[in-house]
Amino acid sequence: MKLSPQIAENIVREVNAVIPQMINIMDATGVIIASSDLSRVGTLHDGAVQIIKDGLNELVIHSYDEFFGAKPGVNYPIIMQGACVGVLGITGDYADVSNNALIIKRMTELLLLNAYNAEQHLLGENIRNRYIDEWLTGDVKNITADFVERGRLLNIDITIPRRFLNVALYPVPGVSALDAMVEIDHATEEIARYILHINPYNFYFKDGGALVCAVTEHDDEALARQAEQILSLAESRYPLKAAVGIDAPTENYIQARQSYNKAKRACNACMRTHAWSVRFYNDLNMELISGELDDTKKLEYIRRIFRGMSRDEIVEAVMLLENYYDAEGSLDKCAKRLFLHKNTAQYRLKRIAERTGYDPRSIRRAPLYYLAIYFYRDMQERF
Repeated sequence: MKLSPQIAENIVREVNAVIPQMINIMDATGVIIASSDLSRVGTLHDGAVQIIKDGLNELVIHSYDEFFGAKPGVNYPIIMQGACVGVLGITGDYADVSNNALIIKRMTELLLLNAYNAEQHLLGENIRNRYIDEWLTGDVKNITADFVERGRLLNIDITIPRRFLNVALYPVPGVSALDAMVEIDHATEEIARYILHINPYNFYFKDGGALVCAVTEHDDEALARQAEQILSLAESRYPLKAAVGIDAPTENYIQARQSYNKAKRACNACMRTHAWSVRFYNDLNMELISGELDDTKKLEYIRRIFRGMSRDEIVEAVMLLENYYDAEGSLDKCAKRLFLHKNTAQYRLKRIAERTGYDPRSIRRAPLYYLAIYFYRDMQERF
């Protein structure tokens, strides 16, 4: 392990928060990389060089001119995995610092060990995530027996039947961006613990801003219950809202990428309109069409249906039509929702028919508007 300036600075800060003693941390070349006295950072400590060169267990310096760049104090090698990665120096007369010296040395070792373990954990997570990414996004021809065995060495058995839940967390109004990041991290950790608690063969990984949960195979009813529990964990304890997309099962682990992508699309459907908190891929309808089109084509379709209308007129028409169809074609209900007189609502529907050439009250023409409304809602922030 290489002793980095960042780790060394953290150690100095943590130690000084408990024991206000002047300390220095030198790297494997004897250069001070962190210190209670910032003016000494970047300078050579000849006493540290002596410890590293001769393999000393301790070096007490009594005077300022004994070693170049050193002050009176006691110095110890910092050992990790049997190798000297640096030197700890504690400044002061030996009689004054000796009582705390071994305590500071032990604190430094423990803090360094924690940093090392965290580094190793992160390294392991990166290796694990690369493996999962290769499984779910790489060439299926590479999913061989050797690939499966490599996963087992990482404690991931991809041959176990699994379903995918894609979880998106977002803040409720009024929560600052910084606070939202902290709350999302906490909620993500809690959801991850829940997923592992259900079954130790479950696993999870982050995919951009989403948490993807790969759970041992269950029927849709069981998955819906798990999704509802995830919603509860996020929304009852944190100022957050959650959306969960659930895949459609595939035949085997080689086709897992299909399930993974279907869960993402189901979650995206929730996030587009926030009309649902949980969505199964098999329940998608227009979302399937929308997912295949880019924004340019959606915008072209909207403008073609509402041809000749200004942006504001299109927005007004979409609002009217959306409420009209939600009210199952009832003018009375539609008018009440929009706080309009029934005759006003009817007049506006007629105007839409005249302007577009498509009567929204016609069963044959309604699908054209349904699609236009969906495309508009899908991209309204960019419309």
